[in-house]
Amino acid sequence: MTVLTTFGAAAVAMTIGSNRTRAMSLVVSGFLTLFAVTISDNRYAVVLAIAWMAVCVWHLVANHWERLELCAVQQVRRGAAVRPASVVVAIVICMMSGLIVRDRFGETKRFTSGFMPTSGGSKWSDPAARSGVGTGDAAIAAKDHAESFGAVESELFLESTESTLFDMFSDSIGEPKKNKWERRQGLTPEKLIKTHEQTAKSEKGGSSFSTERMPPKKHLHLNDSVENAVVQWAGPTGIRLAMNRYDTFDGVDWSNSSTQRNEKLARREIGGAAWFFDPATLVAGREPSASRTDVNLLKVLRLDSTRLPTPMMTSGLHIKDVDRQDFVGIEDDGSYFMPGRDQVPALTVVNVASANVMEDELWNKLPFHRPASEKVKHGQPKLLASVATDWTAQCDHTYEKLQAIVSRLRTEFTFDRSVQTVSSDPIAEFLETRRGGDHLFATTAAMMVRELGLKTRLVTGFYVRPSAADIADGHTNVLPEDVHVWVEVRLDDGRWFEIEPTPEYRQPNYRPSTWLVAKRYATNYWLHAIGLLVLGGVLLRTRLLWIELGLSVLYPVGALLWPRRRMRLAMKVLQTRALLAGCPRVAGCPQRDWLLSLTAGNENVREAARRFCDVADRAAFAGREEAFYKNKFEKELLMHLKIKTLRRIQEEVLV
Repeated sequence: MTVLTTFGAAAVAMTIGSNRTRAMSLVVSGFLTLFAVTISDNRYAVVLAIAWMAVCVWHLVANHWERLELCAVQQVRRGAAVRPASVVVAIVICMMSGLIVRDRFGETKRFTSGFMPTSGGSKWSDPAARSGVGTGDAAIAAKDHAESFGAVESELFLESTESTLFDMFSDSIGEPKKNKWERRQGLTPEKLIKTHEQTAKSEKGGSSFSTERMPPKKHLHLNDSVENAVVQWAGPTGIRLAMNRYDTFDGVDWSNSSTQRNEKLARREIGGAAWFFDPATLVAGREPSASRTDVNLLKVLRLDSTRLPTPMMTSGLHIKDVDRQDFVGIEDDGSYFMPGRDQVPALTVVNVASANVMEDELWNKLPFHRPASEKVKHGQPKLLASVATDWTAQCDHTYEKLQAIVSRLRTEFTFDRSVQTVSSDPIAEFLETRRGGDHLFATTAAMMVRELGLKTRLVTGFYVRPSAADIADGHTNVLPEDVHVWVEVRLDDGRWFEIEPTPEYRQPNYRPSTWLVAKRYATNYWLHAIGLLVLGGVLLRTRLLWIELGLSVLYPVGALLWPRRRMRLAMKVLQTRALLAGCPRVAGCPQRDWLLSLTAGNENVREAARRFCDVADRAAFAGREEAFYKNKFEKELLMHLKIKTLRRIQEEVLV
């Protein structure tokens, strides 16, 4: 309202001012009117725009009718206009362009700047901006500060059903055949401890994820509320939000060997907001900067877990009105959780800061060491090692081998969550049938990458589907069926980056630097580059020849298209040739004097120049244009005054 009032006052001031500012005043008033009509919820607001247009028309008629009458059309000259064929061609071009760029856009991203109050605050904090998670957070939560923490009493969620990540995976890919620890913990190992200070032995290997699954049976329905979303995400789509990570595989089940730690996060005040970062990232010298950090928002709606779904390489988070270092903890695997709670309070909105990874780092920071293969049953290491060796035989660099494995899985295997595991060796069965769920894709990729000497771990969480993006509300709804499994690989500096081996899911976007792109281009096209350099050198050496050829073609074509401009075109060609020959026309010198002085050393050329100038003068000043059109003296002159001839004349003058 402050901005709109300022614009209105400025429009009034410009109206009172000089005539030069009245037009701008009209433009500003039109902007204010259309903006107010656009944001209004009243369907009769369009009357305001109609009234404004009527006033503008009345103003124009009352003050400018004489000008309009003087500018009225006296006669109509037929000419080339917009033909129906042109419109059809334009429509066809637009349709073809749309088909070409279809599905070629990258991830959706938020606008990060603007001049209106609703455009959003800084990159690190915009709690009062419309670009928060959804529009009308307070209306959804029935409170004034829905973006703060805490459970909210709203009848919208009184009858809602909150599900664990285990229930969601059971609905999507089926329940595990051997229900040892997974069902009991619901993929949230922190529920086994009564307080966050305790360390239970069961956490060492109790949390598990099984690759042996029964056919999925839909038994959980969330039709008792308006929205089925588990969380809402305001940020780029096509990414993954991790909840649980597993680093140990026995051939069937994945388990997590990391222990839960609850050390205090490092507090940093950025933009007047309290942010809490993982101390490990700060100690390692990777303190987040605005250029290498993405800040997005996460709203937890109905997730029965104390863990927060976060993107890859999340370094810190901020919750409005929360300035307690013990409010959120972090585990050894980098997962954030709320200690001492049964679950994350509904409608908690979290600002999440995650680091960007350049492709250059993946090429330079992938370690290469071959640890001893894990002893698992059914002889899987031998089978996986053989397949991995076969798939990466043509690759030299570790990152190239990693890409080769992911590419083979995405192109030669079929994603199908309805496949039931029949044998007791799900990985061998998957390699044989080449069909399975994302958990089998991820498990196979993780074990194959380990055969390359890299450390991997399985990750379970959610996938932010691009098709679920709500552009109007500015967020993406993440549903229970968006549960997903993928893989993370460890860099030599301790960070973990993700890979996506499952088709139908977008791969992570690791952008290469300009230097890396240049090196790739030089490596792949060095022979073409040498050829282009040689060709460029030849063209540079013979440039006058090609320019002369171009001018020789330009004049007859231009004379044919614009016959009444032959004289001007011929003179422009002559001046261009003289400029390239080193004898340009001096500013202020008449063209006749310049031509006669230029051709003084050659009587024949001088006579041709004189005839050209005489005919041109009669056409320009005596109105006898037909004399110029009938006589072709300019062709004779252009034929004599080539660049080579002009250069020779210039050399003779200098001598």
